[in-house]
Amino acid sequence: MLTGVLGATLAAAQTLPAPAGWPVFWYKGIITDPATSIYNPTNEFIFPSVFHAGRWLANPLAEWYIYYAPHDDPGGISLRYSNSLEGPWTEHPGNPVISRTWAGRYSVPHVSSPDAIWNLEANGGKGRMIMYFHGSNSVTRWAYSDDGIKFGYGGEAVTNAMGGPNVVESSYARVFRHPNAGAAGSKYKYGMFYMGNERDNRRRIRLAESVDGKVWTVSPDYVVAPGPEEGQNVSGGELWNWNGQHYILYHASSGKIYARTIDKTLRRVGATPIVLYSGKGDSSGDRVASPVVVTRNGLTYLFYEKGTRLGATIAWAKMAAQ
Repeated sequence: MLTGVLGATLAAAQTLPAPAGWPVFWYKGIITDPATSIYNPTNEFIFPSVFHAGRWLANPLAEWYIYYAPHDDPGGISLRYSNSLEGPWTEHPGNPVISRTWAGRYSVPHVSSPDAIWNLEANGGKGRMIMYFHGSNSVTRWAYSDDGIKFGYGGEAVTNAMGGPNVVESSYARVFRHPNAGAAGSKYKYGMFYMGNERDNRRRIRLAESVDGKVWTVSPDYVVAPGPEEGQNVSGGELWNWNGQHYILYHASSGKIYARTIDKTLRRVGATPIVLYSGKGDSSGDRVASPVVVTRNGLTYLFYEKGTRLGATIAWAKMAAQ
């Protein structure tokens, strides 16, 4: 069942059965151990972003980069790298690579929620990494880099004002190549899911679209609003394609990670969520959030944050063999 427009609210407190072949992920461990981390101002890390450095960068430190950040002040966008998605991951000694102050650009209490993509059109068509991050909660910003370590400031991507008069937070953005790019009548090449919080203190997932990944247009409607199954809030929206079907992945107040079907225009969304992951194989019972799925060489991995909202760490799970 599909909703006709963005932002429809669930009517039933239930989830859909998993489709045939639906991935079953098993918890494998944590990546950011607070006890051994070099940069650890607040004893918590959130919002992993996995970037294939070996594909896009000229001289990467390793095949894979993973970015993450503390949320509480001062935050700070941090980097680890590894030649395998299964680790081990080495912490960059110069963390944070983006901090809460940028001379002549901004000075905010914290920066967090990194999301790195390769922008094909940037740098005169040569391509360049674009990093999205919030700081503070009212604005999502972007920066650019040719090596994933040193960044130049780009500007503001989305702000509260772009979402309407009731919006009080615009953060936790994930950016991706628009699945409808190149279609007749479609001008956008990039899409963004981000969290919009309003004066009613209910967090919903919004859509923004862009021709170049720098200047964004915010849709007036929501992609996902929380229903009885999810609880008060939803956030961390990510686009994922599985067996030819697009899904929006996200987490909720329930402590689980969900998926809903979504079409290429990003405007027709499944009315009922499917549980993607709730911590299978992890006896702690921890909340799971901020999902990123990566498939490489026939193996599929889930990277996410595990633990209480202000006490989480970055963890990973692996799809069971089928």
